[in-house]
Amino acid sequence: MSTRRTAAVSKTSPNRKALMALAILVLTLIADVAAFAAGQRSEVSSPQGDITLALAIDAADPGTIYAGTLWNGVAKTTDGGASWRPTGLAHTSIFALVIDPTHRATLYAGGNGVYKSTDGGATWTAVDGDLTELNATFSLVFDPTNPATLYAATSYGSVFKTIDGGTAWTAVDSGLPAHYTYSLVMDPAHPTTLYAGTYEGVFMTVNGGRRWTRVSSGLAEPSVNALVIDPVHPATLYAGTSRGVFKTLDGGRSWAAAGSGLGDVSVSTLTIDPVSPATLYAVGGGVVFQSTDSGASWTALGSGMGAAFVNVLAVDPSHPARIYAGTSGGIYRSADGGASWTAGL
Repeated sequence: MSTRRTAAVSKTSPNRKALMALAILVLTLIADVAAFAAGQRSEVSSPQGDITLALAIDAADPGTIYAGTLWNGVAKTTDGGASWRPTGLAHTSIFALVIDPTHRATLYAGGNGVYKSTDGGATWTAVDGDLTELNATFSLVFDPTNPATLYAATSYGSVFKTIDGGTAWTAVDSGLPAHYTYSLVMDPAHPTTLYAGTYEGVFMTVNGGRRWTRVSSGLAEPSVNALVIDPVHPATLYAGTSRGVFKTLDGGRSWAAAGSGLGDVSVSTLTIDPVSPATLYAVGGGVVFQSTDSGASWTALGSGMGAAFVNVLAVDPSHPARIYAGTSGGIYRSADGGASWTAGL
């Protein structure tokens, strides 16, 4: 049985940029709903035929995947997507999912609050009691050396941190903008170093969130929708913006546009191949793009997905050519690095 709560709304009114960011999010969801109503539902076998906004693959058992949806909470498959079933968290929108790297039955879901399950999704508990200004949770990140430590990027209150698995949360947002942190990534070699993608650029902390510094020199567009970090060379990061992808080789001190083939498309999602990090995937305007040369060039993919609007991607860490796409009409899978996609799994 799931526990639901209504999060408090910030008493501070968002500024114009924050309102624009919220409008973009709402328009994206409206586009998804329109595609859904236009007939996508009948094309795929998906979590309740719903719009999929988040995906998490169990690295120890890649056939187990969790999907966060717009209407029906979290769904789960244990057979690589051949069949799905609802979990104990339903009737809510989920934007982020993470699995505890040491206790695989423990996972967190970010939506209108933060929810935790310790039994593989069978039951959930709201664990956002201290997030007094929370509106929506866009990103969740574990400390791999201490999974009781978790960071949450939110629309109000920026970034929160727990060191006890969600029992208590503390705001760690000194130096961050007041609203709309869309993405968080952590340096895998130095877990106190994190980067935040916000509507005012990229910010960096080297002390676990106690202080953030803006590291956005060279970004042509300040609003950063997505971030990924190279797992082998963590000074290399990629930022998805409303004007394409930008890349840094020096931990954010300087950024430059990443290659050709994308143009000024608004990039909402970035995913990196965990085995071959020169391969990246970006979603722009609902279309999947691939780079196999560390962002120097990009090619549009998507054969087999029809008019489905792609919201999120997940790469199978045991078979990186296997990719899952969460769309306006459920989930598609590719077995060849995105060259072709299969509906209905």
